[in-house]
Amino acid sequence: MKILQIVGAAAVVIIVFLLIPVLIRLRRTLNEVGMMVAETRPQTVTLLKSAQSTLDGVNKELDNIEEITEETGVLVGKISDASEAVERAVRSPIAKAGFASTGIAAAFIGVKRSLSRNLSNK
Repeated sequence: MKILQIVGAAAVVIIVFLLIPVLIRLRRTLNEVGMMVAETRPQTVTLLKSAQSTLDGVNKELDNIEEITEETGVLVGKISDASEAVERAVRSPIAKAGFASTGIAAAFIGVKRSLSRNLSNK
Protein backbone atom coordinates (compact mmCIF):
# COMPACT_ATOMS: atom_id res chain seq x y z
CA MET A 1 0.00 0.00 0.00
CA LYS A 2 2.88 2.34 0.82
CA ILE A 3 4.32 1.70 -2.61
CA LEU A 4 1.07 2.80 -4.23
CA GLN A 5 1.08 5.98 -2.17
CA ILE A 6 4.65 6.72 -3.18
CA VAL A 7 3.91 6.01 -6.85
CA GLY A 8 0.78 8.23 -6.66
CA ALA A 9 2.72 11.08 -5.04
CA ALA A 10 5.48 10.76 -7.64
CA ALA A 11 2.87 10.81 -10.44
CA VAL A 12 1.35 14.02 -9.04
CA VAL A 13 4.79 15.64 -8.86
CA ILE A 14 5.56 14.59 -12.45
CA ILE A 15 2.21 15.90 -13.70
CA VAL A 16 2.79 19.24 -11.93
CA PHE A 17 6.24 19.55 -13.54
CA LEU A 18 4.75 18.72 -16.94
CA LEU A 19 1.99 21.33 -16.48
CA ILE A 20 4.35 24.16 -15.46
CA PRO A 21 5.48 24.97 -19.06
CA VAL A 22 1.89 24.77 -20.29
CA LEU A 23 0.72 27.15 -17.57
CA ILE A 24 3.59 29.54 -18.32
CA ARG A 25 2.64 29.59 -22.03
CA LEU A 26 -0.99 30.11 -21.10
CA ARG A 27 0.01 33.06 -18.87
CA ARG A 28 2.03 34.64 -21.72
CA THR A 29 -0.85 34.15 -24.15
CA LEU A 30 -3.32 35.73 -21.74
CA ASN A 31 -0.94 38.67 -21.19
CA GLU A 32 -0.68 39.19 -24.98
CA VAL A 33 -4.44 39.01 -25.37
CA GLY A 34 -4.83 41.50 -22.54
CA MET A 35 -2.38 43.90 -24.23
CA MET A 36 -4.21 43.55 -27.56
CA VAL A 37 -7.51 44.33 -25.88
CA ALA A 38 -5.97 47.33 -24.11
CA GLU A 39 -4.56 48.62 -27.44
CA THR A 40 -7.81 48.19 -29.35
CA ARG A 41 -10.07 49.65 -26.65
CA PRO A 42 -9.49 53.33 -27.64
CA GLN A 43 -10.04 52.46 -31.31
CA THR A 44 -13.20 50.60 -30.41
CA VAL A 45 -14.53 53.56 -28.46
CA THR A 46 -13.77 55.85 -31.42
CA LEU A 47 -15.49 53.44 -33.80
CA LEU A 48 -18.54 53.20 -31.57
CA LYS A 49 -18.77 57.00 -31.33
CA SER A 50 -18.53 57.27 -35.13
CA ALA A 51 -21.16 54.60 -35.57
CA GLN A 52 -23.46 56.39 -33.12
CA SER A 53 -23.10 59.72 -34.94
CA THR A 54 -23.74 57.97 -38.26
CA LEU A 55 -26.87 56.33 -36.87
CA ASP A 56 -28.04 59.68 -35.52
CA GLY A 57 -27.61 61.22 -38.98
CA VAL A 58 -29.47 58.35 -40.64
CA ASN A 59 -32.33 58.65 -38.14
CA LYS A 60 -32.53 62.39 -38.82
CA GLU A 61 -32.70 61.81 -42.57
CA LEU A 62 -35.36 59.12 -42.09
CA ASP A 63 -37.42 61.62 -40.09
CA ASN A 64 -37.04 64.14 -42.93
CA ILE A 65 -38.12 61.52 -45.47
CA GLU A 66 -41.13 60.66 -43.32
CA GLU A 67 -42.15 64.34 -43.21
CA ILE A 68 -41.74 64.67 -46.98
CA THR A 69 -43.81 61.52 -47.52
CA GLU A 70 -46.61 62.82 -45.30
CA GLU A 71 -46.59 66.22 -47.03
CA THR A 72 -46.63 64.51 -50.43
CA GLY A 73 -49.65 62.47 -49.36
CA VAL A 74 -51.47 65.63 -48.32
CA LEU A 75 -50.52 67.31 -51.61
CA VAL A 76 -51.74 64.33 -53.65
CA GLY A 77 -55.06 64.46 -51.79
CA LYS A 78 -55.43 68.17 -52.54
CA ILE A 79 -54.55 67.65 -56.21
CA SER A 80 -57.12 64.85 -56.41
CA ASP A 81 -59.80 67.08 -54.89
CA ALA A 82 -58.91 69.91 -57.28
CA SER A 83 -59.00 67.65 -60.35
CA GLU A 84 -62.39 66.29 -59.30
CA ALA A 85 -63.69 69.84 -58.92
CA VAL A 86 -62.37 70.81 -62.36
CA GLU A 87 -63.85 67.67 -63.86
CA ARG A 88 -67.26 68.45 -62.36
CA ALA A 89 -67.07 72.05 -63.53
CA VAL A 90 -66.15 71.05 -67.07
CA ARG A 91 -68.46 68.05 -67.31
CA SER A 92 -71.63 69.96 -66.43
CA PRO A 93 -71.45 72.61 -69.21
CA ILE A 94 -70.22 70.06 -71.73
CA ALA A 95 -73.10 67.76 -70.88
CA LYS A 96 -75.55 70.63 -71.18
CA ALA A 97 -74.03 71.67 -74.49
CA GLY A 98 -74.18 68.08 -75.67
CA PHE A 99 -77.84 67.76 -74.75
CA ALA A 100 -78.61 71.09 -76.39
CA SER A 101 -76.72 70.20 -79.59
CA THR A 102 -78.50 66.85 -79.71
CA GLY A 103 -81.82 68.60 -79.35
CA ILE A 104 -80.93 71.15 -82.03
CA ALA A 105 -79.71 68.40 -84.36
CA ALA A 106 -82.91 66.43 -83.82
CA ALA A 107 -85.00 69.52 -84.50
CA PHE A 108 -82.96 70.31 -87.60
CA ILE A 109 -83.41 66.76 -88.91
CA GLY A 110 -87.14 66.98 -88.21
CA VAL A 111 -87.43 70.31 -90.05
CA LYS A 112 -85.37 68.94 -92.94
CA ARG A 113 -87.64 65.90 -93.25
CA SER A 114 -90.71 68.11 -93.13
CA LEU A 115 -89.33 70.39 -95.82
CA SER A 116 -88.33 67.50 -98.02
CA ARG A 117 -91.81 65.95 -97.63
CA ASN A 118 -93.46 69.28 -98.40
CA LEU A 119 -91.28 69.79 -101.42
CA SER A 120 -91.80 66.30 -102.71
CA ASN A 121 -95.59 66.66 -102.29
CA LYS A 122 -95.68 69.84 -104.35
